[in-house]
Amino acid sequence: MKAPQLPMILSLLALILSFSAITLQFLPQDGGVSNAIEPSGAPMADRSSGVASLAQSKPPGAAESDPTALSASDRLLEEQSRRIAGLERQVAQLGQVIRASGLDVAPSFANGPPGGEPWLASMGEQYANRARFDESRKKMAERASAMRQRDLETYGADSYQRISELSEKARPRRGNESQSERSARESALNSLMTDYPESWATSVAVAEQALDAAMNRNSQGAEMYYQSLIGTSPYPEVVTEQGIDAIPTLQTYLARQYVQEGRYEEASAIIDALSVHADSVIVEPNDMGEPTTKPVRDIVTDLRASIAR
Repeated sequence: MKAPQLPMILSLLALILSFSAITLQFLPQDGGVSNAIEPSGAPMADRSSGVASLAQSKPPGAAESDPTALSASDRLLEEQSRRIAGLERQVAQLGQVIRASGLDVAPSFANGPPGGEPWLASMGEQYANRARFDESRKKMAERASAMRQRDLETYGADSYQRISELSEKARPRRGNESQSERSARESALNSLMTDYPESWATSVAVAEQALDAAMNRNSQGAEMYYQSLIGTSPYPEVVTEQGIDAIPTLQTYLARQYVQEGRYEEASAIIDALSVHADSVIVEPNDMGEPTTKPVRDIVTDLRASIAR
């Protein structure tokens, strides 16, 4: 199956979601569409038979039906007819997309390659992982905000201002860095680690250096800053300004590097440390270099399987 058919698959998923949304609108509601359905569950043939049924079901001696109530019932029936027509159009469009994409004669596309994970299931899992990651990122951002407030309360306004200035100077820059810029960045980082070793901002600054080195494929730099972070930070969880859960992200990167380099003993040790964060979801590049979300639990399983091979 060719790659250009991917948009058709996405259209298929969108139509399926639309189908589900429309179907939900037909669920019985008090005083709603359920009033236009007979006890057997079958819809009335038309408005006249509906009114006749209502008249026949009146208990003896009951007052005449309120014209306003009948008008409301008519409106419900008209709305139901419109929704049914819309649903039929959606189903017809869904059939056209299935035929146009070849899914009716090529089910292997949805099922994925032989022995592999079904592609549609994989897409659904990725969306679920992304939702968990977004929720986790929101909580981490709240924690980071609370820890910055803790720094302010611990060190006071003047020292907190200096911490903020040093943090900004220590933050890695994108693009080529001159020697003077690098010296200024390292000097600011050293000041943070010397003067404010227990500050949340200091741990974040060290984590950002490690993540920047990892992103630039500088494994030695990433390892050095990671060891510094683990050895000096009083916090088991460090969240960067970009909302990245730094410690499991760095452990994943280093573990993969160790496995690739055949340093299996070191890899096993850091995988054990990574397993503590099994419930976390992090972002890492896939085989094509695209960022994807993945549960740490799955990463640990994959890494241990790589060592066992």
